[in-house]
Amino acid sequence: MSHKNNPKKFALNMSAAQFTKFYIMHLLQVSQPMISEHFKDEFRKLTKNWIPAPSTLLDTLHEMTEEGLLERREDFKSHSRKRQKVYWYYLTNQGKEEFDVLKKRYKILFEEQLQILHQIMKDVYQ
Repeated sequence: MSHKNNPKKFALNMSAAQFTKFYIMHLLQVSQPMISEHFKDEFRKLTKNWIPAPSTLLDTLHEMTEEGLLERREDFKSHSRKRQKVYWYYLTNQGKEEFDVLKKRYKILFEEQLQILHQIMKDVYQ
């Protein structure tokens, strides 16, 4: 995952889809179930200026369901107003195991990037 392994990539060395998948798993570890609207809100809280494109989010949710990482159940958005049906997403046991693996792998990557950013802040801005 290090930039040394792929000299053409910098920063997180992670695609938007990979980060979206990782953060969806994190969110479902903390609070499940969730609908796509909840995920968008949580991404907005995280970054303030970036959320995955709707197609990226929906494609990622679909792929994760196909891979067995998520379970999707159709239900009402609100049981008090039974008008709008939505898909509620749950993290499966397989998804929990995959998230544990990704957490370990990405922790090294995130720490490396933090070091780079701290060095840039020190060298360039102080």
